[in-house]
Amino acid sequence: MELEIDAAVQAKLLSKLGPDKRVLLSYNDGVGPYSHHGLIALQVDFQIVIIAADMPMTDYEASLTTNLGTWYVKGYSTSLLDERMRLTLNTTYGTIQLSGNEMIDDNVEIVDASHNV
Repeated sequence: MELEIDAAVQAKLLSKLGPDKRVLLSYNDGVGPYSHHGLIALQVDFQIVIIAADMPMTDYEASLTTNLGTWYVKGYSTSLLDERMRLTLNTTYGTIQLSGNEMIDDNVEIVDASHNV
């Protein structure tokens, strides 16, 4: 699976990234140490979660190739994703959108959990 991150989204992320960080495209379903929501039964909800390299990656056993390096996902969440996807900034609302063949999530939040070691 491939994920292209546009320049506007990269600008939001780059200051938070580094060699000591990992990035998760986390399906926010309440499963795993970085997913605390789980109440959205009928809505697909993803977050970009930044963690320290030494933090556990329980449940994040699959990966995506991105133009910012490898990102990790929950294996079962790949059924909600497309083979080729994009993260773009909606300039009207200032939201990050995840799309593939169609819109997957129109409001992807960035969560920096790297300080929660």
